[in-house]
Parts: sequence; C-alpha cells; structure tokens
Amino acid sequence: MHLEYVFVLLLVKFNCYLCEETDTNTNDEPRCSKFDYDLEMIRTLVKLEEKLKAFQVDLTTLNAKMEKVSADGHGSVYARWGRNSCHPDAELIYNGYIGGKLWQNQGSGSDSVCLPSDPTWSNYSDGNDPYRGRMYGTEINPVSDDVGIFPYAVEQQDMPCAVCKTFKSITLMIPARESCYAGWKLEYSGYLMTNDHEHVGSHNHICVDSRPEFLPKNYGNDNEHTVMLVESHCGSLPCPPYVQGRELACVVCSI
Repeated sequence: MHLEYVFVLLLVKFNCYLCEETDTNTNDEPRCSKFDYDLEMIRTLVKLEEKLKAFQVDLTTLNAKMEKVSADGHGSVYARWGRNSCHPDAELIYNGYIGGKLWQNQGSGSDSVCLPSDPTWSNYSDGNDPYRGRMYGTEINPVSDDVGIFPYAVEQQDMPCAVCKTFKSITLMIPARESCYAGWKLEYSGYLMTNDHEHVGSHNHICVDSRPEFLPKNYGNDNEHTVMLVESHCGSLPCPPYVQGRELACVVCSI
C-alpha cells in the first residue's frame, strides 16, 4: 500500500480511537462507524491508482507501436556522410561511397552525392568521352593527426556514406551546431566540410560524421573529389558569436 494511503489510514484509525474514547460514557451509537466505509474507499483508491499506472504503461507501448506503423508509409530521409550505417532508430536504405567532381575541374556537378555500393546499369557506352560529366570517389584532406578534430587519423582516407530513413517527418542539417535545438532528435553530429577555398571547382557543404569510417584503401593519395573542414571568418559574419579560424561543427536533426 502506498505511504500516503497508509498515513491517511492511520489518521482515520486515530480519529476513530479518539471518538470511541469520547463516547464511552454515553449511550449514543458510536459516531465512528463511517470509518469502515472510509477504509474501503482507501483500498478502492489504491486499486484505481495501480490500474491507472498499468494503463499508462500500455498507452506508452501503444503510442510507440503506432509511431512505427505510421512511419512505414511516412518519415524522411537523410545522408549520413562518412559512415556505413544509420542511427539505431533509423532504417538503412543503402550505403556506398561519397562521389563528386574532380576538385580542380570547373565543370561537372558541384554537389557531393551518395553513390550506392551496388550500381545497376541502363544503356551505356564505355570509354572516356570528353563531353561527359565525371564522377570520382572522395578523400578527406587535409587534417593533421595532431589537430584533435577527429579522435583518430583521417588524412587521405576514402569516404563511405549511408542513406537513412527516420520515422520523423522532417530532417534538417544545421551548420555551426554540435547539438540539436530543443524538441529535435539528434540523428548524428559531425563537422561541416566542402572543397578547399582556393580550388577552382566548388562543392556543396556536407556534414561528415565526427567518427568517420573509411573504405579499404589499395593505394595512396588520389586527390580526386576532396572534402575539407570549414572555418569561420569574421567580417560580415559577426564575431562573436563566431570565432576567427575556428572549425565549424554540424548536426543532422529530426522532428
């Protein structure tokens, strides 16, 4: 029995005792007969509270099941750059390799894409046609081992990626944050990366996981599609809150 009800029961019995003591010298009926009813009410309240708690547990389980069922036809997707897997609560659609243009080329697409590890082909013509866009694998450059940005050496490693489906309806990459805003769920955190600022070919910004995985590497520095950390630079960008030359974090969040 819950402590609060034990306290009430003791109080009832004590009042009843006082009442009985008061009535010992009278021939009136004891004025405490109602306390038997009060005791039964307390027992009923205890049982109702226990049923309510059991109902709340069942409701929580049901809500979780309903969320999953509704997500089977809904939700949203995001790319997890630098990893082969998704957040434990998300579903892996496919994994593969980060791809993009050669860092020094002015043409081809400017975005990084997540290429699947199991490509299929439609009509094609093998050979290096000069009038085609070109897709290359991606290497992370340059991050010295002693900088302390990543927990281990990442220099010149080839980068994987994963495309994930979350049960949440909206996903958002937020630059310059290492945590999500209130009410949002963290899918993963990392560092904002793009091409070097002096390279001719521009890239989009991607959020590379803070604990990246790497592809097996059979040879050395390819320098094809490269991604590098992004620093904040003061001027039109106000400092504070930003800091000159500081590397920008990023998060992917869902709601």
